Amino acid sequence: MADGSSIINVASSGLPNETQDYAYAFCIGTQIFQNPDQDPRNGSLSFKVDPELFDVGISGDTVGTTAIGLATADNISSISSWSSTEEISDDGQSYGVYCVSFAENNLVSNKINICCAGSTIGFIQKNRQSTSTDIGFDTLTISGHGYSNGDAVVIYSGSPPSPLQLNTKYYVTTSGEDKIRLASSHNQSLIGDVIDITISGGPVYLRSDDLIEIRRNGISEDVGVYRNNVEIYAIGSNGQTLRPFFWTRESSNSATIPVFKEIKVSGAS
Repeated sequence: MADGSSIINVASSGLPNETQDYAYAFCIGTQIFQNPDQDPRNGSLSFKVDPELFDVGISGDTVGTTAIGLATADNISSISSWSSTEEISDDGQSYGVYCVSFAENNLVSNKINICCAGSTIGFIQKNRQSTSTDIGFDTLTISGHGYSNGDAVVIYSGSPPSPLQLNTKYYVTTSGEDKIRLASSHNQSLIGDVIDITISGGPVYLRSDDLIEIRRNGISEDVGVYRNNVEIYAIGSNGQTLRPFFWTRESSNSATIPVFKEIKVSGAS
């Protein structure tokens, strides 16, 4: 299966230096979501986000600096003038915008907020490093890790304790504020069915690997936000044609690394 598309933020202007609340960079998807009475009935926009590319917090932590989502075809033509406090904070009822926005947490710089409809609905952690392994309890020690049960991570560097492996996705089961255990699936992480660590290793480096999805049910027309295939926020409902978009008011942190990757659209024409 293809990895999907990527979006690189190459905006030279924007936060933190330019503070005007409008898009410094944006794009509109060429694929158009079909109306729910046509096949395929369901539509979705799924992607992964790189939390390392955010370093500007927004006071109040209710909206992000960078957004990806869906909007009605009638409203999307004005995207260059959209503001974070209006369109990017919409619940779909005022502007026909259904999106998820991201920004560095204003108080804790090593995590980013997941925002939707004017509220923070979750967090994604920036890269973390373990300092020790306890094979008796199958735990990795990461001071103030910030993870929640079911968060997806990849060990991208270091010396993994056996049988953990580099470049493999795992799901977090927390064991207090400073220790985590890892499971092979999301469901296993929620019930504490974790991987038995048999041989201790050196420090490992973790990056978040959560799959975020904006999904519209083709029958009910309900639009929701999903994280690792579990709904975390119900936005509203809409039966109109929707188009994918990207919007940012934060200046680029990398001209080569995608801020959003593995972008996939279904139910589109």
